[in-house]
Amino acid sequence: NSYWLYPTRSDDPPTAATADLFGNIDNDTPNIANYDQSANWNGTTFGNVTAVGSGGAGSVSFYGAFDIGGNVYEWNEARPTSSTAGLRGGSYPDAGSGNMQSSFRVTTSADNGGGVHGFRVAGLPNP
Repeated sequence: NSYWLYPTRSDDPPTAATADLFGNIDNDTPNIANYDQSANWNGTTFGNVTAVGSGGAGSVSFYGAFDIGGNVYEWNEARPTSSTAGLRGGSYPDAGSGNMQSSFRVTTSADNGGGVHGFRVAGLPNP
């Protein structure tokens, strides 16, 4: 009961998020993620990032982390070669939900920045 195709705790593709004028997800439903260029909150026609956690309980992972799928690809520890690094999770301009599936992996140059790559700072909860 703790393994799903998508990080939103579902085997069904997430609903594409829309956002208000401040970048907050405004169609908060179960199983939601920011992808498919759907959150055009600042006048773009190709989508944009949304505020992390604004999807509420509809975007939380099994481990309690928000927006693991969509928004931006997240760097991970995979280092296939000394000059490449792994990314997971999909991003806001990706068409379709396939890039958010747990089996999807992508690698790129470890020095590749870009508007669709990010990272997550994780810490231990206070005792």
